[in-house]
Amino acid sequence: MTPTETTPKATAGRSRYPGFRMTIKAVGTGPRGSRALTYDEARDAMRALLAGEVTPSQAGAFLIAMRMKGEEAAELAGFTQALRDVRPALMASADGAPLVSSAGSYDGVGESPSLTLAAAVLAAAGGARVVTHCAGLLGPKYGVTPLDVLAALGGPARPTVDASLAMLERSGAAVIHAGEAIPGFDRLAEIRDEVGLRGPMHSAEKLVDYFGAKRFVIGHTHSTYTDKLAAAMDQLGAERAVIVRGIEGSDILRPGRPAAFVGSERLDLPETMGMVLRGEADAELSADVTRAVLAGEEQGVAARAVVLSAAVRLYAGGVAPSARDGIALAQTAIDDGRASETLGRLLDT
Repeated sequence: MTPTETTPKATAGRSRYPGFRMTIKAVGTGPRGSRALTYDEARDAMRALLAGEVTPSQAGAFLIAMRMKGEEAAELAGFTQALRDVRPALMASADGAPLVSSAGSYDGVGESPSLTLAAAVLAAAGGARVVTHCAGLLGPKYGVTPLDVLAALGGPARPTVDASLAMLERSGAAVIHAGEAIPGFDRLAEIRDEVGLRGPMHSAEKLVDYFGAKRFVIGHTHSTYTDKLAAAMDQLGAERAVIVRGIEGSDILRPGRPAAFVGSERLDLPETMGMVLRGEADAELSADVTRAVLAGEEQGVAARAVVLSAAVRLYAGGVAPSARDGIALAQTAIDDGRASETLGRLLDT
């Protein structure tokens, strides 16, 4: 028998893999053989992961391969678009300032108070509209999230999307649980937890345009991702995207050396050298600090971090012409009581 008779054409010569195995092969063949996915390939891959159309072992292999290869901007845009394709179609009202979508690392903070909710509320008090999004307990950090702080303040730990929209409409600020908003998110989160490494979802999930947002504040850790995130947001049509190298990858600026960028341009923000935010990553403590900052009772490092971070949101939303101008707007909202009042409306109290 000749080789052509014993070897099916489908497996003759170089190995061929149908379906999702071909996607894994594209990104997981090593430094010489791997390649970046196109925007459409990345979008299709994330759709398959969310829909549960791949086995858990395939999903894990893909996530690890992408971690080893690293994401390109077009891949991040494609992964994000797949998340956007299935997110709720609910839209915020057209009244008021442009909506800002804000998120840092979904695995929270582990070495400092979580102040993202405080920054969102303060920005809303200053005239912006901000929707913050995160998820439940998520690795690799397993830190405190804005939802943990919301629950410690007396709000819902896992609000429905409708409840989040109502929160936004009555206060100008809201928190979304991605597991409630993105079909398949929780199932994929379990696989991510088993893998234990950061992967493409850790970046893409921060870029979702909830309630029709076209402006963004995005926190991250590594400087190599600043340009990638900015390029991905440009490809996705963002009107303005502020990329923040925040505390523990959050969207909260470091008071000592705040770093926030629009494209390649660094925003002009005042530095307070030697000012470092420290403290337990505890939801109850974070809730106490949130109340104290918004009431003007805390005026130290935490307050400075919240004011700077609110200022960036006010700039992203077009309420302030610059981030520096946003600082004055944010501080005034604390001083005249609007910040505490906005927190009360968010909590419906």
